[in-house]
Amino acid sequence: MANINMNLELICNLRKRQQLFAMPSFRATTISPYPEYTQQQLDMRRKAEILQYAGNRMNTKTNNLTKTGRYAQVISGKYQPRPYTTTYTETASYAYNSTIDLSQVVITRTPVYSNPDPTCPLDNMIPTPTSSSDVPGPIINLYNDTSIPLYNYLGSANQIYAITDVIETDMFKTKNTDENTYAFYTITSTTTSTGVNTIQTEPTETTISTLYITNIVDAPQYVYELYVPIGIHFEGKYKTTSTDASFGSIGLSIPSGGFNPQVVFVTNAVTTNRIVSFHNNPTSISDISFDVTDKMADFSGTIYIGMLKITNIDLYTSPSYIYDINILTETVLTTNNPTEKEKFISRYEFKYGLYYNISEANKKIVTNCTIAQNASTEPLIPIQLLESSSPT
Repeated sequence: MANINMNLELICNLRKRQQLFAMPSFRATTISPYPEYTQQQLDMRRKAEILQYAGNRMNTKTNNLTKTGRYAQVISGKYQPRPYTTTYTETASYAYNSTIDLSQVVITRTPVYSNPDPTCPLDNMIPTPTSSSDVPGPIINLYNDTSIPLYNYLGSANQIYAITDVIETDMFKTKNTDENTYAFYTITSTTTSTGVNTIQTEPTETTISTLYITNIVDAPQYVYELYVPIGIHFEGKYKTTSTDASFGSIGLSIPSGGFNPQVVFVTNAVTTNRIVSFHNNPTSISDISFDVTDKMADFSGTIYIGMLKITNIDLYTSPSYIYDINILTETVLTTNNPTEKEKFISRYEFKYGLYYNISEANKKIVTNCTIAQNASTEPLIPIQLLESSSPT
């Protein structure tokens, strides 16, 4: 294959094309607690957290005790021996004493505490009036229900959300053409005093696949192959009241060598040793013929003719390279003789050409016409660009 000559304009255009394949980073977003929790519950949870004045959440440690204060709390706290008399319940039972060979009475004493369990996990749920915490304003009861999430507790400036870079796993990415992308010839005609003036518009190149080389490619050169399901489509729009409709079957064909795929790097054509396979496949259909049923009405038809295979696409695979695979296909309109062709063209505005990446639903469709051939029996597979080998 030919070398690629880089210049400033080419680099700038390549950069623009690369934006089509840019993948934005994933960003974590907050999950709303509504409607599982009410506004009042969330507000109460924040108030209870703020009133703890925890040092790791505040700029100043106003509620943190000094070392001496913590020691005083331990010495006089609720975990020290209680000054009140403890009540016991006694339980009598018998136990055999093998030394004296007799059963003796055993008394078991169990203390009964008159104060609440100091390890009660629901202490925070006991409602406490705001007046007990020197909170100004109307008096309401405060409680700390830790089962409710802290929502919007910190200012938005302090919230940090995760941003994760996309990790490439493929050596190349593709953007293939949409289903039923068409490339049509258009024929119109006008009748003058000297005869029929025919105007024909030919299709332009169609981009059927775009290849983007990622930064994890492991070889400087690869060979690719492209598979495209194609179909012939035609349609005629009736435009005259002439009663002269003496024309027979209309033929459409793709001549040998009619497919002309071209690889383009940004704006420059690249020479490759690509091989086109279609006419040598026994299941492919390169010629069709159709008859118009009602020659005073519009008609149309579509038929799947097989898989176009383009192999041996030999390309340099430097990271961030982008290639377009374009194609221009020659399609020929035929009639029994020039006179019939002139009558047909003067009667209809006629379009014909190819559907690239034809869909399963369009395998064979006819309106006010009949197509002599059946659709190709080759399995219809959506367009795909594959890596076939890495040259040595």
